[in-house]
Amino acid sequence: MQFRKNINSLRALAVISVVLFHFKIGGFGGGFAGVDIFFVISGFLMTGIIVNGLHNQNFSLLGFYASRARRIIPALLTLCAALLIFGFVYFPLDDYRELIRAIKSSLLFSSNFMFAKSGGYFDAPLHENWLLHTWSLSLEWQFYMLYPVLLMTLYKLLGIHKTKTVLVLLAVGALGASVYLTKTNPVFAFYMLPTRSWELIVGGLVFLFPMQLSKRAGSTFEGLGLSAILLSIFCFSEQDLWPGYLALLPVIGTALVIIANTQSAFSNNSALQFSGTISYSVYLWHWPLVVFLYTCGLLNSWPHVLAAIALSFALGALSFYLIESKTKKITTPPRTILKYASFVVLMVGFAAVTSSVVKDHPGVRFAYVDLGQPEYTSSLFTQECSTNPYDAADCKLGSGDVSVILFGDSHAQSTAAAVQVGNSQAAFSWARGGCPTLQNFAMHDKDLESKCQGFNNEKFLALKNSHQGVPVVLFSRAAMYTDTSRGNSYRVYFPGKEHLTGQSFADTYAAEYTKVVCAIAENRPVYIVKPIPEMPFNIYKGLNLHKRIFQYSSDITVSLQDYERRNRVANHAIEVAAKQCNAKVIDPTPYLCPNGQCMGSRDGVPLYYDDNHLVDAGNEQLKGLFNGIIEQI
Repeated sequence: MQFRKNINSLRALAVISVVLFHFKIGGFGGGFAGVDIFFVISGFLMTGIIVNGLHNQNFSLLGFYASRARRIIPALLTLCAALLIFGFVYFPLDDYRELIRAIKSSLLFSSNFMFAKSGGYFDAPLHENWLLHTWSLSLEWQFYMLYPVLLMTLYKLLGIHKTKTVLVLLAVGALGASVYLTKTNPVFAFYMLPTRSWELIVGGLVFLFPMQLSKRAGSTFEGLGLSAILLSIFCFSEQDLWPGYLALLPVIGTALVIIANTQSAFSNNSALQFSGTISYSVYLWHWPLVVFLYTCGLLNSWPHVLAAIALSFALGALSFYLIESKTKKITTPPRTILKYASFVVLMVGFAAVTSSVVKDHPGVRFAYVDLGQPEYTSSLFTQECSTNPYDAADCKLGSGDVSVILFGDSHAQSTAAAVQVGNSQAAFSWARGGCPTLQNFAMHDKDLESKCQGFNNEKFLALKNSHQGVPVVLFSRAAMYTDTSRGNSYRVYFPGKEHLTGQSFADTYAAEYTKVVCAIAENRPVYIVKPIPEMPFNIYKGLNLHKRIFQYSSDITVSLQDYERRNRVANHAIEVAAKQCNAKVIDPTPYLCPNGQCMGSRDGVPLYYDDNHLVDAGNEQLKGLFNGIIEQI
């Protein structure tokens, strides 16, 4: 297909928006829409190649696959090899093996399935994965595998005109599925081909329904298209459910620019043309740099961010000129496919062997220095736990008579040491990770919802019928359940009130939480612990990597203001419940957030096991917090 400058400029706009979004540059909150731009462009170009080949009776399926392999695999292989070496030297064992798993799934173009199992794209844990961005490459490759077969079949059986009709229907159906699943199963909708295919097909429809425009009309189309794209980039954010109907804006905008096909300042801009040429390699290399800064706690440092952005484009340019531009068509399609398939198999095999070697022989990693990951299980008390059908930690902590009950999600277990260090008697720890302390609620993850409902009901009944007078301390990572802007599986909603947002949701959550607290408080003292501050990433990993790279320790903090913003709905509910139910509020922030900064580490020692669960060092920071309770026990 003839080279189109406006498409190359669109590539530049897409990659720039994605890069600036990932590096947290202000104003680019919707920069993730750049991926949607890429999808439309791919659909347009691939449809052109396939349909022109079918029309001229010279289309080769193997040739198509070979051309895609030449385009995608060499640069991706290079990135994976570089990360494999980097990780060998600098990563903890578990992180290195996780990287190897990501490399294998990326090279086998199945990483979107892997990441879909791990959570939403905008969720913090996935921001530590060095190859998260390959989900889009995997999705495109899956499209490349299926789409030409579909077009060949439709073209042969129905002819070009009916094929167009079928593609329109497929696009409409996929869009409908995307809109529906973005609300009901947002993780699937974001990562999977059935809910993303309409974006690629729209690009194909632009090719199949060409429009002859006047110069004036072309300029109008381009202006409208660019306006729609820029509106998406500047006005949307990760708080919006995506893709759904919102993705129509950048998709239609991209389609309009492609249709316009003008010779304008946009399409003839030399900087955009250069950026578009190297866009694929820039996309590949920028994300590991984002993860590096994120993990080291440097993503808020302007000098480091600006240097990383410049390095993204520098590495992208090197990759293009040394790798991409050197992969010319020099052999037959079968040999090309065999060649690149062999490279992939060798890399995957080498990665698998490396994973086994470093596990069994950690000494081979000569440059490896590990600060030592803190233990999740506390050494400050003994515990005996019983099995249950809810996958919960149902434990007795310490020895003697039970003098206090710690009830909630996993924080009722990870913060238990702060209570027990001052308690000479025993405690019950009733903790089910990922479960809000509510009765009338629902979650998108129905298996989790069922276990949470069962666990909560069992413990509510136990508190009603036994343990009268024994104080209960309630713990919760409530921000995870109350954050209605995120598409994670832990977010709660209320039956019959599924679409509540803003203050309406906050009031409903507070009312439901109050019902539970008041029921528990009928025959015992109740203490509600405000949420433990969450960190932006795994503290141990960040300290470890920072130390190994920069040869000095740097403590990790988040602002108290960010904590208060994140927990606004949760803390409001706690205050309402405490007032109405005569419960007492316990605030950990004076202990963990001195001088307006919440500590993730202190003097280079991690206070958290990951990004939200305290370890013994963190619990020792809370010494004295529960004195009032202990004195009453």
